[in-house]
Amino acid sequence: MILQRHTTAFRKQDWFTVVIETLIVVLGVFLGVQIGNWNQSGQQQRLFDESFDRAIVEIQSNLAEIEAARETVAARIPIVQLAIEDLRACRTDDAAKARIEAAFAPIGTLSGFNLDTKALDQLINNDGFLPYQAPGMRKRLMALSTRLNLLHDNSRRMGETSILKYKDVSHIVQPGPLTFEGPDQIVEAIRGGAIASEEMVRKRELVVPLEIACRDEAFLDGFYTWEDTAHYRWVMGTFAAEAIRNDLEALGMPASGPEAVTP
Repeated sequence: MILQRHTTAFRKQDWFTVVIETLIVVLGVFLGVQIGNWNQSGQQQRLFDESFDRAIVEIQSNLAEIEAARETVAARIPIVQLAIEDLRACRTDDAAKARIEAAFAPIGTLSGFNLDTKALDQLINNDGFLPYQAPGMRKRLMALSTRLNLLHDNSRRMGETSILKYKDVSHIVQPGPLTFEGPDQIVEAIRGGAIASEEMVRKRELVVPLEIACRDEAFLDGFYTWEDTAHYRWVMGTFAAEAIRNDLEALGMPASGPEAVTP
């Protein structure tokens, strides 16, 4: 209809009408493009907000994992250190033997930091989200991803090298009788706070007198290595947790998700 009026006005050399009709067409195209851009921008903003929320929940979950792992390590260090003191003093009484055997479970495992950064990395690596990230925000998000990944990788590597390998001390320690009747009892024990390790199936027992065990270098090294790694892991987790809390505060986010907030 507009094209027909425009053609008629042009033939009649009605330049005023030609200009008006042309402006209407141009304005219509411009508004159509702008509305499309606004809609697309609004949709992209919503996608960014959703991605950002997922990343924050992931970061909060990682922080909770770090805190839980730190607490676990802190609870187990005293058990191992009591055994180390008995071994260093070469104590041979029944109480010393019980304390040393009680340390077999913690030194056979070491709670690591099982962290995930999928949502955070997706947020950072999506170029379409760049307009919605201020430089300070993006810098903190990238630093968070780096920190979490390094902590996860270092924790995993340390865990692989620090736990006592019982095959290396089989001349000192051997598996004993079954600890539980079956897997169901093991599950209940873990839920009750027992350490999930090889000890859950058969507890390890000393098969040599304590005066021999306390002088075995490979046996002692297993305790010392675990102790060093446990302390280092606790320290790494402490500094990482502090940094993550600071980053969340700077982003205007709480350190824990809604389900963990207490009244």
